[in-house]
Amino acid sequence: MNDRVLIDTSALLALAHPRDQYHARAVATARRFLSRSGRWVGTTLVLGELHGHLLHRRGATHARELTDALLDDSAYEWVDTTVDLVRSAVAAWIERFRDQAFSLTDAVSCEVMRREGLRAAFAFDERFRTAGYELVR
Repeated sequence: MNDRVLIDTSALLALAHPRDQYHARAVATARRFLSRSGRWVGTTLVLGELHGHLLHRRGATHARELTDALLDDSAYEWVDTTVDLVRSAVAAWIERFRDQAFSLTDAVSCEVMRREGLRAAFAFDERFRTAGYELVR
């Protein structure tokens, strides 16, 4: 396993929800990865997407507390989503994969992976495999 792996909203949601269909697998993957001193790389768009899901599923307090905890956790490296990054992501991923339903968040994540030389994503979203990356599960 690589020492730096992109983390997607789907993995964060699976970790956060014990009733999620992927929860047990996500927890096992995270434990293995972090025991090897791995670091998760995520974008502020992923964090925003997670916060929105938590806000509607678990309420404002839980969403804020988990967001704060992730921002403070040294196992996570958060990449700011700039306008330049978004433009590059649209051109490189959304335009390139017109036949796929790539969200802006997924496209930005793929562009961060390309820029950072990351080969794998912790995700339960097949679009990363479609984009040519490995999935860590």
